[in-house]
Amino acid sequence: MKKFIALFFMIISFSVTVTAQDRQKEIAKKVQNDITALTSYIPLTDEQKVQISKGLEMKHLNLTPELPEGRKKELVRIVEHYLRAPLTQAQLQKLDANPTLVKRLVSE
Repeated sequence: MKKFIALFFMIISFSVTVTAQDRQKEIAKKVQNDITALTSYIPLTDEQKVQISKGLEMKHLNLTPELPEGRKKELVRIVEHYLRAPLTQAQLQKLDANPTLVKRLVSE
């Protein structure tokens, strides 16, 4: 009986690990898609990409339909800060000219 219980918990822990890895891959793909959309509009350095990726990853980890509206607004504000902080003034002006892209990057 102990062997069956141990086997059951091993199977459960394995499935949880696989699910977590799948979620990480999915988030990494979404972040890469967002970075690609941004770099197709504004050329970025590698350092800028890394800094912006952190905010986008946080967005994809935390933005869920169950998140209360107040928390969503705060998350959008924080992600927008991560998006704008590493950019130069010229890049910011170009980004501000495309509010659809900004909305997609920070809140969708």
